[in-house]
Amino acid sequence: MKAKLKSLGVTSAQFTPETYQPNKISCFGLWFRLCVGPEDQIGGHDFHVLICTPEWLCKNHWEPELIQHMLLVRKYDLDEITETINKCIENCTCDTWIETAQKLSRYFAWEYEDYQP
Repeated sequence: MKAKLKSLGVTSAQFTPETYQPNKISCFGLWFRLCVGPEDQIGGHDFHVLICTPEWLCKNHWEPELIQHMLLVRKYDLDEITETINKCIENCTCDTWIETAQKLSRYFAWEYEDYQP
């Protein structure tokens, strides 16, 4: 089951990933929303990931912390960020969508992570 990044957004109504301009390109932290689904189907599931730089992390996290669902980058480069996310999605491909989504949830916070029907 080949998965595909259907859309990439941010958790802000003020800008999009394409229009976002951090004050300092090498110091930013921003939550992204990824819509990922089977390549041959319309729509997908929501995943979230914090994308930030080491400088931002040092300035904003003072306590020891186990960090999950984060992509660490050196600067805000949307092409590089998108390419990295797409490679991760490609590497998580399994036989079924549920297996793929569960594998993706190791890297991105999945909307159905830990869901119990």
